[in-house]
Order: sequence, then structure tokens, then C-alpha cells
Amino acid sequence: ITVTASGIPTPEAQTGASTTVVDQTLYPHALNIQDTLRQVSGLQFVTSGQRGAVTTLFELGGNSNATDVLLDGIPINDIGGLVNFAYLAANGISQAEIYRGPNSALYGADASAGVVALTTARGTTQKPLLQYAIDAGNFGTYHQEASLGGVHNAFDYFGDFARIDTSNSYPNSTFHNVSSVANLGYALTPHTQVRATVHRIAAATGEPNAILFYGIPDNQYLNEHDLYGSATIEHQSSDKLNTIAQYGLVRLRLLNTDPAPAGILTDNPNNYNCYDDLGNPGAPEYLGAPVTIHGANGTSASGQAFFNNCANYSFPITTATLTNRDFFSGQSSYKSSDKLVALFAFRYESERGYSAYDYSPQSAHRGNYDYIVQTSGNLSNRLYYSAGADLPKNSIFGFQPTPHATAAYYLVKPTATGLLAGTKMRFNYSQGILEPTIAEQRESIYDLLAPLPNGQQLIAQYNISPVGAQQARTYEAGVDQHLIGTRMLLHGGYYHNQFSNQIEYVEPQALLQVGVPPAVVQALTFGAYINSLSFSAQGVETSAEYRVTDRIYVRGGYTVLNAKVQKSFSSDNSSPSHNPKYPNTPIGAYSPLAGQRPFRRAPNSGYYEVIYARPRWYMQMTGEFAGRRDDSTFLTDADGGPSLLLPNRNLDPAYQNISLTTHYRINRHISTYTVMNNLLSQHSQQ
Repeated sequence: ITVTASGIPTPEAQTGASTTVVDQTLYPHALNIQDTLRQVSGLQFVTSGQRGAVTTLFELGGNSNATDVLLDGIPINDIGGLVNFAYLAANGISQAEIYRGPNSALYGADASAGVVALTTARGTTQKPLLQYAIDAGNFGTYHQEASLGGVHNAFDYFGDFARIDTSNSYPNSTFHNVSSVANLGYALTPHTQVRATVHRIAAATGEPNAILFYGIPDNQYLNEHDLYGSATIEHQSSDKLNTIAQYGLVRLRLLNTDPAPAGILTDNPNNYNCYDDLGNPGAPEYLGAPVTIHGANGTSASGQAFFNNCANYSFPITTATLTNRDFFSGQSSYKSSDKLVALFAFRYESERGYSAYDYSPQSAHRGNYDYIVQTSGNLSNRLYYSAGADLPKNSIFGFQPTPHATAAYYLVKPTATGLLAGTKMRFNYSQGILEPTIAEQRESIYDLLAPLPNGQQLIAQYNISPVGAQQARTYEAGVDQHLIGTRMLLHGGYYHNQFSNQIEYVEPQALLQVGVPPAVVQALTFGAYINSLSFSAQGVETSAEYRVTDRIYVRGGYTVLNAKVQKSFSSDNSSPSHNPKYPNTPIGAYSPLAGQRPFRRAPNSGYYEVIYARPRWYMQMTGEFAGRRDDSTFLTDADGGPSLLLPNRNLDPAYQNISLTTHYRINRHISTYTVMNNLLSQHSQQ
């Protein structure tokens, strides 16, 4: 049963969108949500280091902040959409739904590439069920988890506590994460239920930076404290009418500390990395060790990278971000018949955020409204449809409606026997929008002009608007085929995603090329964020599931992604870099060049899983792989030049990661298990 496709509980077999439901209880030894989501087609995770390092999700070619992540219906993204999956522990999560494609029609201004909806586990047993697990492994890894749940009359309860500690294998990579979960539900009447859930995360990790690039680990470290909560009341007035009211909160607290400079202090008068108090270049700088960097595309570069530290910087340097989000929503669905179900929803969101950089504090306060209408149903139990739209009023970009429509048609109705046991054609059209981050808002042309003495005059004279909504659109068509009764399911489809009006930082000269009036550009000290980036992402997404025997189950998936930057006015596109070793190859130092792929999105990716189960034990092998990806080293050499930049095309190597889990039940109270990750001991780095 999925909710993300239509806003109401719907069998997955009746949805026209590409949706996957993952039963997290089948993966009891997964430590993070990303461990199981990697086993879903169309999702690519990028991790900037070992366990605990920043991990982001790219869904069907979208940006890393374009997936809306819901926890019990509450979006837990930071302002602007980013989610760090490194801290999202799997404990206390019973189910994950993955909707591939924009769906702002139901979920507002974050779901511009897809939706991941997580559900907190509930108590289900009449007697209290206490579970405790403990394991330890190499790299100083230690993990334990305890949970208690049950049902007493009209009351159900569940609580979970888990902690993991690891030193990892790199210096300054120590990581620990403490995750606490509580879920309480009470049936006021047979038709009315109330529920409250709370998730708290406290994590800390060292940040050694890219050791293969610098040869020396950085000494920065990060502390994160997050709180997610929801309170819900649901009333089923009759078989036809259902009403839900919900309040949710998100509290994100992050502190990054750079206690002292890292690297080798070098007095290099020829450098353009560090400036003295009079503004002259050549002040002493901190460099990495001499290294040679090899790209998967056959290129290489040697030298010492600038560590982004100068001798005249003051330490410690801290960066603190604070995010408060509160949600109030109401939803009613009315089922007049199987042919028609109508849904009406309202959501208000209050966002307050603050970023306290040592050099530039920024803050924002937004109030956003969503008005959602949706219809769904079926005709002759063969054609299933849904259509609707969100009519939002966003405090930044105003009114930006987002429609969607899906359809599923069974050419052959499902049967329990037969070779061709059910053929479903499906189609999905939907749009998505994404609001700006705090930095993108505060460093847009409108916000930069507003406080200037002549700013309001320029805004009125040239009709300058706040930064606009980032837009997404998808066309998707596919087929789901059951074979051999219910033993095998094949899923495949073609998708075409368009991401337009995306925000990027544009320097003054490029602002003139875009058409910003010279008087406005002259009033700006530097460049600004504007909606000038567009890219497409299309391809084929497939998966297969097969119950070979009652003891053997296999599944796998493969995704082809053809993504291309169509338009960009970033500084790299205005003036690309050139490594003297590769003088004829333009390089995007910080962003991809027009005509090339967006960074870190593999054109080929996939996964596989094999489970062998007996009454008292089971074995599970999983694997994931990704092809070579475009990227940049993002490095500046000792003189401030581009000699450590490498051509972007296929810079990141391909990788595969195979894991093996075994579980043996000694008796009805005690089990033992082993988890072995990265069996091939592969090394990969973005």
C-alpha cells in the first residue's frame, strides 16, 4: 500500500507513477536508511567520505536538494531542500515509500525530483515486546539498539534507542550517532485515533576532507542535533469520509568547527590564494603534501593543493546553522464510489532559518500556503487514474501552481496462475517546484539591492523580482508485467525530466549577458544568484523481482541516465579553466559546462539482492554499482592556478559495493547475526 502516489492509501498495483514500497522490517540489521534505499532503481547516493560523511541523494538526475523526504508525513528537509542521509538512522522505521518524479501537486515546494516517505514503527503485540541487539566490528565499530513496543486496549506504544560509534579507517573520521524514537497512539473511539511521534538525532563526526587530494587530513569536525515530531488526529466519519489534521515540527542544529589551520605553512610570494592586510597577494599559505591525482578518464595532475587556510586567518573558525520549520495541515477525502475519490488539503508552513558564518550571517523567515485538490478512482477495475494540483502561495515567489496526472491500465488483469499473469501500462505527468536556500535568497539581486540607498528605486525602475521558483517537469511511460502467476514482476519505463529556471551564482559580466541592466550590475559589489540554469535528464529505469523457490528470492534493477546541461551562465561557463597540461580542454572548476553532464550523476547504475531463507536462518547478499561520473577536483594549486584541475568527463571512477548478512535463530529468544560490508574491499572517492 502506498500513499505518496495519490495522497490516500492505494495498492501499489493501482498507481500510474513509478513507486516502490520498501518494508524496512525485512532489513533489521541496516544501520542507515540509505543502506536500503540504495536497493531502489533511479536513486544514486553520493558520500563524501566514510560512514558518517555527508551523504546526498540524486533522484532520476535531479539535484541533491530536489527530493522531498517525509517522516510520518512531515517534510524533514532543510530550507531549500537539502537532506544529509548520513544521520538518518534506520532504527524505528518500519517502511519507506519512494516516488520517482516531481510531485509538488501533493507535497509542495521541495518535491521537484521525487519523494521519500518514511513511516515510524508501531507496537503490535498484546504483550510488551523487548528487543536488544549488540554488535562490534573492525575500525573500532560498536553498535547497539534496544526497542520496546506493544498494545494495551486502545493504546499502542513503541520506543527505540540506537547508537553507533566507529573510528573508520582514515584519520579524523571518528563518527558517532545516537538516534531515539517514540511513537504513541490512542483510539479515542472506534472511528477516531490520535498519534504522536518523535525522532531525535545527536551525531558528531570528524571531517578529514579529501585525503587523496591533500595528502594530509583536515582537523575540522561537525556536530549535529536534529529533532522531528508530529501530532496527528484522524477521524473516519464513515466508509466514505476520512479527515486528518496534523502538526509537525523540524528542528535542525549544526555546528562546524575548524579549530586550527591544517597543512604545511609555506611562504610563497607568487601565490594568489592569500592576501596581506593591505590587499597584496603572496601572504603565507597552508598547502597539502605533494600528491599525484589520477582521474578515471586517464588524466593526472601533480602538485600541492591550497588548503583554503592562510597564515593571517583567525582560528577557530565556526559555522552554525539553525533551522526551525512548523507545519499545520488538514486533509479530507471523500469516496463517492470506486470510480471517484476526491481529496482536499490545506497546509501552512512556517520556516525560520539562520546561518552564522564568521564572515556573513544570514537569516530568513517565510510563511508558505498550499491548497491541494485531487481526484482518483478506477473504471471497470481496469483503468486507474489520479489527477490534481497544488495552488501554493509562497512567500518568496508567490503563486506557482503545479498539476499532475497519472493513469494505469491493465491490458491483462492479474491472475494467480499463467505465464502472462498481468500486464499494466502506466503513464505519469507531473510538475515540481523548489524554493531557494537562505543563501540563494539573501544573495539574489532583489535582496542585495533592497538595503542599498538607491536599491528600492532600481527595483521599481527595472521591475526586479525576488528569486523565482525552480521548476521541474516529467513525462513517464512504462509497463509492469507479472510472470508465472505472482512469482515474478518486471518493471520498466522511460522518463524524461526537465529541470528549468534553476538557481546558480552568476558573476557581474555574465549578469550583463543574461540581460540584467548595467545600472543594476553596477550597484552590486559582486555577482548574484539568479534563475538561469537548465538541464534535462532522461533514460530508462527497470527492476525485476523473482521468487525462485519458497527459499530463494532475487531482485535487481538497472537505470540508464542521460543528463545534459542545456543552459548555464556560471563563472565556469563564462570563463572555463584550462589546465596547462590539457590546454585544449575547457574545465568547469566548480560547476558543469553547458553541453556536459551535471556532476556526480552516473549514466549507468543498478543494484541486486539475493535472499536464501530457511526456518531458523537466512543469508542475504546485496550489491550496488555505478558507472563513471563527471565531476571536478575543485582544487586550487599553490600559486592559485588550475594545474590540479582535471577534465570533467568521467572523472570519478566506477564502483561496486557488495554486502553479506547472515542471521541464525538459536531459540525463540536469541539470534546471532553477522554483517559484512564492502566484501571486495574497493576504494572509491568522489
